[in-house]
Amino acid sequence: MAMLARALTDVKSNVSQFLPDHVIRDAAAEVGHRFRDRKLGPVRTVLLLVLQLLAANASLAHARALGGYAFSVSALAQARGRLPVALLQRVLAWLVARVVTGDGAGGGRVVLIDAFNCYAPDTPALRKRYRRPRQGKRSRCDYPQVRTVAVFDLASGLLLAQHHFKSDRHESPQLPGLLEAALAAGVVRPGDVVVFDRGFVSYANLCLLAAAGVHVVARLAKGLHARRGTGRTRVARLGKGDQLVRWSRPKQRPPEGPTTPGEWAALPGELRLRQLTVAATPGAGHRSRRVTLVSSLTDAATHPAATIAGWYRRRWEVEQDVRHLKQTMNLEFLRARTPANVERELLLRAIAYNLVRLAMLRAAELRGIADDPGRVSFADACRWLSLAAGAGVSLLALLVNPSRSRTARPRKVKYRGKNYRVLRTRPAPQSRVA
Repeated sequence: MAMLARALTDVKSNVSQFLPDHVIRDAAAEVGHRFRDRKLGPVRTVLLLVLQLLAANASLAHARALGGYAFSVSALAQARGRLPVALLQRVLAWLVARVVTGDGAGGGRVVLIDAFNCYAPDTPALRKRYRRPRQGKRSRCDYPQVRTVAVFDLASGLLLAQHHFKSDRHESPQLPGLLEAALAAGVVRPGDVVVFDRGFVSYANLCLLAAAGVHVVARLAKGLHARRGTGRTRVARLGKGDQLVRWSRPKQRPPEGPTTPGEWAALPGELRLRQLTVAATPGAGHRSRRVTLVSSLTDAATHPAATIAGWYRRRWEVEQDVRHLKQTMNLEFLRARTPANVERELLLRAIAYNLVRLAMLRAAELRGIADDPGRVSFADACRWLSLAAGAGVSLLALLVNPSRSRTARPRKVKYRGKNYRVLRTRPAPQSRVA
């Protein structure tokens, strides 16, 4: 038994440099989680599950191997089920608090918001909880998908907050819930700048951000440009392609607006916003075009149009962050089969991702490129975290990529997949599908 305990204690990797054991113990004490001194306590369980995700989302059997084969796979699954969700939330909040950035309006933080999907196992409980996307007949036979709207820090790439919802819902009405949680956790503060795409632009969302003191930079759909005969009119010209506009509250409450007519009537009667027309991606070839932005930063002296345009041009970096989650870490497909474990797995995914980002930030400081930590290889940092703590490999050994600019690529899938027909009937037994 002494050798067994020593083997479990020796399951240490470079993760411990950024996630000490006392953080998990303190989080367990704060949420009132009482546990026995067993093989798989909360510290070892969280460590093994994080290492499992860092190993390209390996199975629980891989985590069992890291634990020295001292327990069964089912024992690790039960230990995961004993982890309180509040404990994982506190660990995630502790990691986010390690980094404080501010280069936005008045020294505030610039954050990116976007929504993305991941697949869950096709179980009745997950189908009922998360449903399938509304995409015609094919969606009836698709896997349940968990939609996530997340907040990423522009400077560090950290995942600051996330909100999960059903796959047949639009992301725009989810912004109030995400913003409320982010403000309560302190990861989004008054004075910060939020950058998102046109899918989140609505009068209710703009009023919500203005009431919270959070500035916005977003792209406008063509139907929302200021023009005569609409509720959006020009007030003053601030420069070439730069104007101050007045948005009046629409007379009819849109479907994605507040839930009750009283809440809709309580919104301000009008908003003063700034509308800019800028080049989307200079030097991007055929993808180069002009886009129209809307912003609550109406002072052209303190926030020139070039600064606002620069923030929006970097909005595509959130797509890289999502790609690292889905492809580099292979976390597009969840393994948990119950809603409670899916919630735990999503929190563990965010913890593992932020650990990689913290390693990249430390490596960037050591290499003298702290102003551009994204040049450090994400995949290399992920591998380094999985190494044993005594391996002696320094963060200076991580690969540093050259500075890269966005290239013009069509947003289409090149891989054609297998030559099999798509399942368009109700889920059938394997004997009928094969």
